[in-house]
Amino acid sequence: MGYYDLSMTGSLVFKDYLILLRTKLRAERDGIVSKKSMARATTIVMVLGIISKIMGFVREQLIAWFFGATGPTDAYMVALAIPTVLVGLISNPISTTFVPVFTSYLNSGDRKNASRVASSVITLSVGTFLIIGVVSIPFAPALVRIYAPGFSSELFGSAVALTRLFFPAFALPLLAALLKAILNSHKEFTIPGVGPFVQNLTIVALVALLAPTMGLFALAIATIAGYLAHVLVQVPAVRKTGLELRFSTEVNEGMRKVLSLSLPLVLGGLATQACLMVDKNLASRLPSGSISALGFADRLRSLPMDLFIAAVVTVIYPSLSEMWARRDKSGMGDTLLTGIRYAMFLCIPSAVGLIVLSQPLVRLAFERGAFTSQATLLTASAVSVYSVGIVSMALSRLIGVAFYSTQDTWRPVLLALATSGLNILLNFAFIQPFGHIGLALANVISTWVGAVIGIWMYTKYISGFSVRDLIQSALKILLCSVLMGAFAWIGAYYSGLMAGTGLVQKDLLLAILVIGGSALVYLVSALVFECEEIVLVRDIFRDKLNQRKDV
Repeated sequence: MGYYDLSMTGSLVFKDYLILLRTKLRAERDGIVSKKSMARATTIVMVLGIISKIMGFVREQLIAWFFGATGPTDAYMVALAIPTVLVGLISNPISTTFVPVFTSYLNSGDRKNASRVASSVITLSVGTFLIIGVVSIPFAPALVRIYAPGFSSELFGSAVALTRLFFPAFALPLLAALLKAILNSHKEFTIPGVGPFVQNLTIVALVALLAPTMGLFALAIATIAGYLAHVLVQVPAVRKTGLELRFSTEVNEGMRKVLSLSLPLVLGGLATQACLMVDKNLASRLPSGSISALGFADRLRSLPMDLFIAAVVTVIYPSLSEMWARRDKSGMGDTLLTGIRYAMFLCIPSAVGLIVLSQPLVRLAFERGAFTSQATLLTASAVSVYSVGIVSMALSRLIGVAFYSTQDTWRPVLLALATSGLNILLNFAFIQPFGHIGLALANVISTWVGAVIGIWMYTKYISGFSVRDLIQSALKILLCSVLMGAFAWIGAYYSGLMAGTGLVQKDLLLAILVIGGSALVYLVSALVFECEEIVLVRDIFRDKLNQRKDV
């Protein structure tokens, strides 16, 4: 756990740094900005995000306990993945492009039209999502057959039944995302931050209550109830904004703007979902539990991204947008370079740590109940491969945001299409010789290709920055991470953590000590090699200590 504490601390410090940068720029423009309020909001969002992720981890452990990496869990994950196509095609593009359009009305003081746009977007998008979901119910068997043709008749029937339940229910996450966008636009971050925690808490409670008697369908009921709870917890706060939301099918100017901006993202979503569909299709032909192993591994791989890269994106997105409005391309290049270097400072050691400690971490996280030692080996091998792509995922995310800040959605989408195509080709090439590891390897190679091309595209079309400085920084960080990884392997091997002691409490204590010691080795190495990122961390903490002494 100490390993992830390092990531979280780094994320918060980076946000403090960029908040100071944004505050200075806004102060020069407007003359009035509250550094304290910005820092307070950032801290609240970070803490709530951490708490939500912890509860989400408890949710995954509970699922692993009751169902393990088995056929029924495969059926659940396939059923969950099929409606996700609608999320990629409708929910994500709409909720992403709604924010700048809605905010533009609020900033101009036109709350009447802001209410009209919000009402239209919510009514039309959620309504369309719901209608498509209901209409798709009869096609559930055909869709499951496409996603998982290797399922037995029993697993096939379970996946079909779950898919029919999830299709209309997936309108709820879209509604929750739009309500969150409204609240964030009103500078309300606490309630949207609480939403995911309430969702995960609901799932945990209902799975624990219903799974012993209802089996797999308890998981479906809990999932839908969690989505509903996420919506309901935000409704009172939305009402307090004073917006006059109502049922509206009006296709007004704001709605048309949201649709036009969403079109490229819809195409990108199609590419992503096609890639996921091929993954599930091929994995279903492998031994039972392969889909689940990849799913659990992906969740571990995603933890560093969710814990701090999301925070970096939250800060640099508006900063880059403001700079683009002033056509400050030099500032954009510097800001993005800072974001990338800081992401590497956190992601490279994260990747090395997950590779070295994949087996004990998977064992601690999931190996209990129906999740066997064989499932641990299957999942840990996928974690080791997936982790190589953590840095490239972070780079791709930051580059995508950088393009979106310029309202250029076509270039990143075209890159996403090419990357997804490469991923699919590599899936077919690697599935035969490497099994489920081949699917993970295909994903890693394609994301790295996309990240490198994305950086080249940004420096060519938007703003240049020193790639040489970026490479030099990456090599220093990699060296420090290798030293950290060596310490982690030695500590885990000789303490018995790598093989496991047979006692969860003892393994957990050893993991904390090994991860904490590894983090210390990394930080000391970064200071010795004078990594600029650790100097930034040291200076910010030193400034904060001096401020406290002055008070």
